[in-house]
Amino acid sequence: MALDLIPYHKKSVLIIEDLAEMRSSMKSMLASLGVQKMETVNNGEEALTKMAYNRYNIVFSDYELGRGKDGQQILEEVRHSGLIPASTVYIMVTAAQTVEMVMGALEFEPDGYITKPVTLEILRTRLNRIIRTKDVYQEINRAIDKKDINGALEACNRLAVEKPKFALPAYRIKGKLLIGEQRYEEARDIYDTVLGIKRVAWAVLGMGKVEYYQGNYEAAQTLLESLAKTKSKYVEAFDWLSKVLEAQGKFKAAQTVLQQAVEESPKAVVRQQELARLAELNGDMETMYKACRKASGLSRNSVFRNAENMIRYAKSLQAKIKHGSMRDQKIATSEAFSLIENAKTEFHLNLSQMVKCGLVEAQTLFNAGKPEEGQMAYQAVRAMIKDDSSLSLDDQLDVLVAKLQFEDEADANAYCQSILQKIGGDRRLQTKYYNILDFHLSRTPEARLALLKKRGAELLGMKDFEEAWEVLYKSTRLPCADVDCQLDALKAVVNLYKQGDRSQEHLNQANELFALLQNMDSGDPRYPTLEKLRLLWAEQSSDDSQTATG
Repeated sequence: MALDLIPYHKKSVLIIEDLAEMRSSMKSMLASLGVQKMETVNNGEEALTKMAYNRYNIVFSDYELGRGKDGQQILEEVRHSGLIPASTVYIMVTAAQTVEMVMGALEFEPDGYITKPVTLEILRTRLNRIIRTKDVYQEINRAIDKKDINGALEACNRLAVEKPKFALPAYRIKGKLLIGEQRYEEARDIYDTVLGIKRVAWAVLGMGKVEYYQGNYEAAQTLLESLAKTKSKYVEAFDWLSKVLEAQGKFKAAQTVLQQAVEESPKAVVRQQELARLAELNGDMETMYKACRKASGLSRNSVFRNAENMIRYAKSLQAKIKHGSMRDQKIATSEAFSLIENAKTEFHLNLSQMVKCGLVEAQTLFNAGKPEEGQMAYQAVRAMIKDDSSLSLDDQLDVLVAKLQFEDEADANAYCQSILQKIGGDRRLQTKYYNILDFHLSRTPEARLALLKKRGAELLGMKDFEEAWEVLYKSTRLPCADVDCQLDALKAVVNLYKQGDRSQEHLNQANELFALLQNMDSGDPRYPTLEKLRLLWAEQSSDDSQTATG
């Protein structure tokens, strides 16, 4: 289509812009191009209402809209809810070009960007180019809008044959459609074909998804790791790699990968919520708190706002309520109660969510110094639960937290043993279980030391040196730490180094422990163990830096 033949007089346009001057300027410039049907709104809520009841050929959305939803949140919602047809041209208008903004909006695939200040010539050139490109896929998008997936697939094939330079984009659309229809073998054929010609990132990502859906997790992991290492714009590769790792039971690795994705694109609310969920599964309360806090801010005006994140956020505040300064305790307590109330009033909660809400409310009251009120809230929750077996093991661990606070020691210990037996060899749940006990014993250092030493010894026996080091090094930081926990920690870090897991932080921490033990009497029965560890450490760390082994 020639640029001067674009029938702008037939196009309907929606302008989402909070500044009256900019709205007027955009209308004037579009009128100069021949546009006759134009509507304007100054906020996201009005924009979503307009798009729900009208179909537009072109949508211009400012990125920064003051109060309420911003441009990215509008784009997220229209893509998630299907408020605009695939054939609509969606253009983001922005004065900002930060990495955070670009990465966040790119994931929901606007058709283009126009950067402020916008002149008539810039608008004409960019809009012509965007529309001309969009028109190439017109037949495909019309079929998608009619939910005629087979018609869309056939249109992809025709485009690839009739316009070979658009073959790869056509195959990309076709692969996505096939995955959406769960036609994985056909999608595999598409990606095999493309990768046989050229290794393009979207085909690697697509093949990784196919392998994941077909349960080939190791193959999926290899593909997605290779893509994640390229530092390309495919942040989505980190999301899928995290899914693959979680499917294999590698929960900590899954969380680490998702944290990398969040660093690349921190404004994606669903990703922050997923990070908070994984952190909770891993018992990582600090990461859970940060992710919940970020997700809460991002979802304030978002379709992705949900009860689960509110409850999780309230749970993550318990450490501040229990151990923070007086000011922090007051703020965190108020915030936790507000989150619980919002979850109850804004959403229809299922039984599991009601139980979680009640337990967090009880814990908040207890940690805020209101044990009697907490006990009443806890008893109300217990009345809801006829049988603990109806709850997941993660939910039962939430019950354990409350039991440790509200029931006598004998009953709580009996429940501890019962749930530990149910957990069996599930390493993630074991770690979460011990993290709960560790937090519970935070004000009794001797009991906490005994717990950490016991768990550390178990992990050493299982040759899980990474987690053993994490647990045992924590024990060495306690005021009542002893030589035995220091030696066990050194056993863990020496073996960790031997496996190739080397870091400057580990090096410094290990050298610090060796320095603490340098005056051990040679007559001490533990002295030969220390000397053996010195020797092994010197062998392992000799190339890294000056060690403190003697």
